[in-house]
Amino acid sequence: MKSMLMRDEDAVSAAVATVLLFGGVLSIIAMMMVSMIPVIEELEGSIERHDMSSQMTLLAHQTSALSETGMPGDSTEVKLIPVDGTLNWNMMQSSMWYSATWADDTSFRVQGALDYDDELRLRHPESMNTALCVDDLRLGPANPYIFTIPDWADEVLLTASPGLALPLGPIDLEVLNGSEVLTEIQLMVDGMYVLDASALGETVLHSSHQLHVLLSRGEGGTTMMQPNDPSPLDATGSSWSIPLPSGESRIQIISDSANQITVRSQTIETFFALPSSQNRVGPAFTHSVNLSTSDVVHVSTSSPSRLIVQTNLDSTVGHMALPSTDGQYLGRSFITPSLDGELVLANPGTNSVTVTWRGGGVSVPANQTSSVQWPPAGIDGAPILDANGDFFAAWMHNASGAGLFVEPADDTGALSGQRHTFSSADAEQKIHISNAGYYTQWNMSGQTVENGTFLGDEQHRTTELDQGASQITVVEGDALRVYGLRGQDGLLHVRHDGAQRCLPINIQASGWISSALPWQSMSGRSQVDLKNAWSSGMHPASMQISLIGANAGSNHATLGTVWGFHLSRLSYEFESSIVGMEVAYAGGAVVTNHPEFEPYIVVAPTDRGGPGPRFAATVPSLHPTADSVSGAGRMILDIELVDRSSLASSIAYEVRRGWSNPYGIAIAESSADGLESSEDWTIYPGRIDLLTDYVGWVPDPSYGTSEAVWHTNGEPIQFTLQMAALNAHMTEAVS
Repeated sequence: MKSMLMRDEDAVSAAVATVLLFGGVLSIIAMMMVSMIPVIEELEGSIERHDMSSQMTLLAHQTSALSETGMPGDSTEVKLIPVDGTLNWNMMQSSMWYSATWADDTSFRVQGALDYDDELRLRHPESMNTALCVDDLRLGPANPYIFTIPDWADEVLLTASPGLALPLGPIDLEVLNGSEVLTEIQLMVDGMYVLDASALGETVLHSSHQLHVLLSRGEGGTTMMQPNDPSPLDATGSSWSIPLPSGESRIQIISDSANQITVRSQTIETFFALPSSQNRVGPAFTHSVNLSTSDVVHVSTSSPSRLIVQTNLDSTVGHMALPSTDGQYLGRSFITPSLDGELVLANPGTNSVTVTWRGGGVSVPANQTSSVQWPPAGIDGAPILDANGDFFAAWMHNASGAGLFVEPADDTGALSGQRHTFSSADAEQKIHISNAGYYTQWNMSGQTVENGTFLGDEQHRTTELDQGASQITVVEGDALRVYGLRGQDGLLHVRHDGAQRCLPINIQASGWISSALPWQSMSGRSQVDLKNAWSSGMHPASMQISLIGANAGSNHATLGTVWGFHLSRLSYEFESSIVGMEVAYAGGAVVTNHPEFEPYIVVAPTDRGGPGPRFAATVPSLHPTADSVSGAGRMILDIELVDRSSLASSIAYEVRRGWSNPYGIAIAESSADGLESSEDWTIYPGRIDLLTDYVGWVPDPSYGTSEAVWHTNGEPIQFTLQMAALNAHMTEAVS
């Protein structure tokens, strides 16, 4: 058998060649597949990008229409059908801001305010920067407005602040003692609620909507009411919603120009306040309201005004600090009420100040106070005070000064600060000290020395004053608010706990100035921790930043305002040849980083410009509800407009807009539509001061900036900014 075996060399060679050929073919096919798979994946990614871009564009258009023209309670529904990716909410990587300056030839810029830490940088090189005030806007469905009700309040009168329109309602309120819910209240739209605080002691009020809150003690008193939409420039307004108790109350409206006044309670009445024929005297209008039951009185005016409320007309109670014409409590010009009483003028400075009014005047020595009977004889209207230095003004019904009142800060001239000085003529005055920040260590000097630290659960204290002068100074940390309590009666309009937290600066510099943010730092924390901090008020859920400084002879004018928004980004996440691709919607813009992480703007944020030097924008602050879902299924977005409020409507001299990266630079560049056709920009690129043939957005010429400037060839801008709070409830569609 062995002798019959033969080796066929040709067959062996053919077999080996066949195997090698087959292996070569497989290798070629494998190489082709390796080179083709990214192309196939990229084509698939392109399909996913364009498909979801069209769906997100529809979402942007419907959201913008709802934000700009809708009323609270209006809603829209959007269906999103993913191809192969997933839909998710990102709450930590999307923010934007607008800024406006209120003085000519000035600028105001802020960096790092939305970085979740407790620091920011500001830049205003043209004049002295006196102080910085920050307000928490409380945006988002899980972020209630928080009001601390002290134990010395007897009654709390509540009503909704309507903004541009009343909410659909009802408004959900919770009264808490620590973590224990004492009672739950549903406040009806355009209604009010009277809370008996004397039976509850120290409590905290959580509200799903902005409120007007009046603290009443004993039989009530006198207070200055905050407008529904206060001007960021001087805190004046043109509409008020006032919760009044039963019985007779009085309102007085003061302004510097003619006024048409509408008062709506059980009836609607219209009145006119005409300018006085006397120089330096403004119109004053006084109206009495007699209610059989507690109710809300709505007041509107045709001119920017201030409104004073009196709820106890039969007693001698009344004490209130007066804001200056700049909006701060420390200033050089004041419009005063025509109510009978006394005017107390306090000079916290080191030089004597001369205060004058029509037909009279007084010199106030350094660190002293002076009192004059008010109003002066022969004056019909609201007298205007003028001075050659900064001073405080307060109105009292009589020399006893009984009532509830604000003790403003010496260093900031605002509601809160790090140094407060006050004097007591008797031993019956108390002060209520509360923390306007996260951590504050302070001491009080006078006849009695007292120290305190506010951190954690301890956030306020009520203490008695000795006769004479006393001063509270912050040793370390943030700011304080101080309220005065004298006698057993009084009335005080209070703001929520996150409002007007002010810190002194007192620096003029050409570069960036570092300042603290009076909240807890959340840098490096998780999204869950951040959401809890927003809800509890430990970190601001969007903010309004106001810079106080020197302008036109005043050291406490509002120079500029920044509105910063933490936005929730709805992103469609998918894979192409690389991972990490997305198409996203945030703040009215549709953006994508496909392909190769190159930021691209599908739909630019909506704004309105012209005719002439005009600019208007509505910011859609869209946030998911707590029970919204995410994932790869077909989704239905039910978007509801909760509130639409005016943030500004005034003459501005510079308007800026900025976005967080990775899309900030791309949005700034895409907004400059038509800039490439400008001859001035072609000849002098980056020279905004030489740009005369273009009106619109111009990217800030700084390197790598995400800011854009609204350019109007140097003309003042009629600036209007609104905010629309939107709740998005995302559920999986039922097929």
